[in-house]
Amino acid sequence: MDERGIAARIREMTPWQRRAHLALLLLAFTGLGWWGLNSVTTDIPIAIWWPAAALAVVALLGSGGRRITVALLIVALSIVVNLAADRGWALSVAYSVANAAEALVVVWMLERGRARVRMVTLPETGWFLLSAGAGAVVMALLGGAAAALFGGADLLVAMMSLFTSHASAIFALVPAFLVPVTVRLRVPLWEPVVQSSALVLLTFVVFAPASALGLTFLIITTLMWGAFRLPPIVPALQTIALAFASTIATGLTIGPFAELVGDDPRAAIIALQLFIMTHAAAGLFVSGQAHDWNATTEALAAREQDAQKVADDLRQLNQQKDDFISAVSHELRTPVTSIIGFSEQLVDDNKLDPDAHQAGQVIYRNARRLADVIEDVLELSRLSTQVASSRAPEDVDLVRLLAHCIEDTMGIVPPTRDVHVELRGVDHPITLRVVEQDLVRVCSNLLSNAIKFSPPGGVVEVTVSEHPDELLISIADQGPGIPPEEQDAIWERFYRVQSPEHRGVPGTGLGLPIVRSLMTARIGGEVTLTSDGETGTTVTMRIPRAPTTRTAAIQRPPA
Repeated sequence: MDERGIAARIREMTPWQRRAHLALLLLAFTGLGWWGLNSVTTDIPIAIWWPAAALAVVALLGSGGRRITVALLIVALSIVVNLAADRGWALSVAYSVANAAEALVVVWMLERGRARVRMVTLPETGWFLLSAGAGAVVMALLGGAAAALFGGADLLVAMMSLFTSHASAIFALVPAFLVPVTVRLRVPLWEPVVQSSALVLLTFVVFAPASALGLTFLIITTLMWGAFRLPPIVPALQTIALAFASTIATGLTIGPFAELVGDDPRAAIIALQLFIMTHAAAGLFVSGQAHDWNATTEALAAREQDAQKVADDLRQLNQQKDDFISAVSHELRTPVTSIIGFSEQLVDDNKLDPDAHQAGQVIYRNARRLADVIEDVLELSRLSTQVASSRAPEDVDLVRLLAHCIEDTMGIVPPTRDVHVELRGVDHPITLRVVEQDLVRVCSNLLSNAIKFSPPGGVVEVTVSEHPDELLISIADQGPGIPPEEQDAIWERFYRVQSPEHRGVPGTGLGLPIVRSLMTARIGGEVTLTSDGETGTTVTMRIPRAPTTRTAAIQRPPA
């Protein structure tokens, strides 16, 4: 979106186009200066309002590299206008130099080394108001001193009048040249029509003859509506129209400020200028805040879309990875099965010489290990793509199942290790409704780990405790333990504890991930691990007594 304002567009025009637009701005500066000087009060030689100050700032902003030339033209034209209004040479020159100095200070602060000045965000709006205030202070100091020295005016009154006159003009007019011109409408077309109509109607009501001063607050609510909902150029133009309408009405002694004119004309004028300043500043702040809010909302929406796309891509990559692993594992299963079968024959053949027999045993053990890895990988792949079990849950005696798992696991432990497994806590059947194969896989994996890491002569304790809504099964070994800093990582695929005691025990790093996946995705329970990292590990399973929706669900093949 093009966020350039009118001033930036003038600056970036071709030289001849820029000169033509600057000439129009200076011509308007002269006309508004003459209009302002024809509304001078009798107490001090200061105009009721000085909108020419705003055009001087815009002309310098669009001047490009001709800033000194434009500033000198502002001084010259201002002198001509002041002399035409029967002001003396000294006062005319002093006012003219002060006008140029004011515009130069505002422009210098706005640019701050930037090639293009804009006013879109809330910080940019705040800096604009600060710059405009600084320029008005310069005008108040220089012009007030000139009015007191050459015009006999009261210094403090002159400074206050000049500050409010010039600050209100810059606040009200300059933003229309800085905010973006081409901004898409975010609201229905009827809304700006209704808002503008309401603003016009309220302006007529507030500045009607004999209108009460307390009604002035009605306008700001409608102006804030436009600042929050509409493109910034709309409330900027509405503020200009409001400033001119209120100034003309007060000059004709009608409206809420007219009742002050008879008693204290200067106080009425200052009150009017403060009215313009507050409405312009409030509209600018609300417009900047609305822009920042919309920008933040759009950025968050874009990030959400990007995050969703990344998540979809990662999900697709993960699916491709699982498909690849599953395909490779299936292809490896057939030759590994053949290797196991033939190596078993070599191990059972008593006619082989000792070297060939040993080679057959090595082949068999490694082929068995590879088959276990393939089975684990296939199981993880199935858990990744199929949450519900393909088997129906059934009533299972937990005590009998644990006894069989202990018996099967101990059957593959060499007798020389002398590891014992003790089942404690219950002496009666406990019925669970689960998929038996899933629970057998979980218990066998945990028992196998406990036995593998137990020292010779160690004891593995399997404890079952009953609760109203769940069963707790804990398996505790006397092995080396798992360091606390690694207890989260062991649930990740292929992770192995890095200590020498663990690295010396064969394994794939897939058993615990399979256990957690089965417990959470199929059985509907949870599994936790505790260890001090030195003296044993305890794994606890929490299994609900009633089947969860995941456990009870049976995946049916497509028709």
